[in-house]
Amino acid sequence: MTSSDSMRFTFPRISRVQLHAFSLYSLEPNAALQIKPGVTCMAGANGIGKSTFLSTINYALTGVVPHPKRHFLSAMAYQKEAADFTKDFFDGRIIESDRDSAAVSVEFSIADKDYVIKRGLFEASALQKCHISHQGKVLFDSEMHEAAHADAHYREAMCRDIGLSSFEQFVMVQHFLLTFDESRHLVFWDKEVSAALLYLCFGGDPKEAAMADTLNREMEKAGSRGRNFQYQANNLAKRIEILEQSLAPQGGTEPEVERARAHYEALHDAAKEALVNSEEVDARLSDAELKVMQASASVAGLRAAYGEIFERFVNGTANARQHPLVQLALADCKCPVCSASDSQVAPRIEAKLLSEHCPLCDAALTRTSGVDAGVQAELEDVDKKLAVGRRQLEEAVAILDRHKRAATAAKQKVASTYESIATFEELNRQAIDGFKVLAATQDGAVAENLKAIQAARRDQLAERDHEYLQRDKYRDELRGLQRELAKRYSFVEQEFVPRFKQLAETFLGIDLNISLVIGQATGLHLELEMRGNSRRQQHQLSESQRFFVDIALRMALAQHISAPSGEATLFVDTPEGSLDIAYEDRAGKMFADFVRSGHDLIMTANINSSKLLRTLASTCHAERMEIVQMTGWTELSDVQENASGLFREAYADIQSALNSTTAAS
Repeated sequence: MTSSDSMRFTFPRISRVQLHAFSLYSLEPNAALQIKPGVTCMAGANGIGKSTFLSTINYALTGVVPHPKRHFLSAMAYQKEAADFTKDFFDGRIIESDRDSAAVSVEFSIADKDYVIKRGLFEASALQKCHISHQGKVLFDSEMHEAAHADAHYREAMCRDIGLSSFEQFVMVQHFLLTFDESRHLVFWDKEVSAALLYLCFGGDPKEAAMADTLNREMEKAGSRGRNFQYQANNLAKRIEILEQSLAPQGGTEPEVERARAHYEALHDAAKEALVNSEEVDARLSDAELKVMQASASVAGLRAAYGEIFERFVNGTANARQHPLVQLALADCKCPVCSASDSQVAPRIEAKLLSEHCPLCDAALTRTSGVDAGVQAELEDVDKKLAVGRRQLEEAVAILDRHKRAATAAKQKVASTYESIATFEELNRQAIDGFKVLAATQDGAVAENLKAIQAARRDQLAERDHEYLQRDKYRDELRGLQRELAKRYSFVEQEFVPRFKQLAETFLGIDLNISLVIGQATGLHLELEMRGNSRRQQHQLSESQRFFVDIALRMALAQHISAPSGEATLFVDTPEGSLDIAYEDRAGKMFADFVRSGHDLIMTANINSSKLLRTLASTCHAERMEIVQMTGWTELSDVQENASGLFREAYADIQSALNSTTAAS
């Protein structure tokens, strides 16, 4: 499989943004902005509304404002949560007299389709205007439809033209991948979001990503319901214990009854311990199964690479000994065609080869000549990796077998302990009944109440077991998708990882790597390695490192999933306050590299002496970068007004860098 087999999406390319009665920008409430290819930097002072501008564009495109906490359970659940947050977002930003007319218009294109939309700031579920055309031909015009219908048609058209399976997926990609705003949400260390984006970015079909999203959501729901039933059963167990204590014989107990009670409790403790141990062994077994899946996917990828290089190696001539099937048969002593397996398979094939006849059809073999040394070296390198991969797979299988035996033994131990309890109850029924006979005969109402609670607890446990069975069913289906995704990622890893490393190393200046990790509890996620050590927690990197490495990841993913002529636009609320002057320069170079790859960047920045903007301006120049001064959009504070000369001086420096030299095309 090549990278071309991965899904590519055609994203909106924004060309114009128009605000309507946007009271926050009191001097420019109807500001209009042409967005040209490259960098559009919304520059201004603190508190002027730069972040609000990015959120407003996102609102126009998705109908919701990015939620600041970014809690993700599923694409659908997130959109509902963001919709609740959006209801009050523009309160305080828009004065009461402007509420009815406040809106935002955006013009953009998706491939050869042109969109013009207008959304009221307090009418999230409707579009005041939606016009879609193709090469001048009108495909849809909202003037002929109701506002709610226009929004529904817009959502369907967006999914179809981008290539996604649902509008909720677009919201997820736009908010979680293509937007790095003031919430500073980090994809690298949010395993739920990371997993959802991996299915979409590296899966073969966006419907598979939607299916994984659904399975994960249903698995979590079933697990939550199971835990709730267990909690209720535990509460009932406490009530049962209290009632049983009230039914215990009064005025002293016989020694044999006390010994029976102690032994009975010891058996139950042993059963609980065996059950806990069995669950731990099952967890290790699941981890071992996933390791086998990873190793199998790696070997499959290497075999595919071996076959491709081999075709170039033989270059149309017969070289039977190097053929992957012959190599496999010689290594495994097993025929890959008929599956015959005995000690004579390899010798028979060797005899055919020595007699210069094809082991499969017995045709005479032609000697090869003129083999390209580079291709042969490449073939040998992949062959070595394949040998290592097979050994790793064999070791993973051996570990899996060991855990399977351990799991079988643990389950037998559980069964044995419960059999011991049943046997004890059968042989010591009188002693067990002696715990409560006296009080039970004296107070029948308590005994009846105890029976009812015991029955209720059994029902709760039965419901718990049912929900856990459902959870495991969803988990098994999800693992199938995980295996397929791991295989697909192995095919594109050689293309995606260098892309990320180039961007991240431009900022950090040090070697780093990422890998796909499959865990029992966390599912799939990407893990960062720096100088050979994993960085699993946010605190293991400095603030600037984790912010800009996460931005680099977003850039690399955006590049990977974008179709030609449909490159994704990144929205970045620049975290420049976390940088020193050296890293400001490197961050500017990283942003410039992303723009030079054909993507647009809409960003915010303070007007100051930051090296980031000057580096970006001197690299992109006026052809691919525009600075929008937002200091003229609203009134400045007294402190900012008194420093207006400093703003003008900083802006002049940036403008000078923009106009210094014509950018290379």
